[in-house]
Amino acid sequence: MFRKLAVIGIGDTRKQDQGITVYLLDKLKEMFSKYDISFIQINSAGQELCDLLSNIKAEKVLVLDTDRDTVTPGDLDYLKITPKEGETLKELLVVTIGIFSDDWGKKLSNRIAQNLSEILNKVFDVVSGLLS
Repeated sequence: MFRKLAVIGIGDTRKQDQGITVYLLDKLKEMFSKYDISFIQINSAGQELCDLLSNIKAEKVLVLDTDRDTVTPGDLDYLKITPKEGETLKELLVVTIGIFSDDWGKKLSNRIAQNLSEILNKVFDVVSGLLS
């Protein structure tokens, strides 16, 4: 089925803050339940992501990922890719969320947990923008 938007979360709840994308996807599913959005969670950004992107049926795709080294914890970094004309996919937006810890553990770090609602609001705004 062709969708207006697909949101892909790359994360692993076993590695502390890397799990934030899983929690965000759950909240976004609730918030946008009446919209034509596909929500997909994967564990890593390797071959699984490449296969998914090559087969996805959506006008726009948002990829949520995390990084501990180049993005300040709690901040978001954006990479927008516009495919060439004529492609089914009109826009690919990668949003990288800065995290504090990717050690083994099932809870978010205190630093990220305290900012979860602020991060969710930022991602909500991104999704809303992609729908307009």
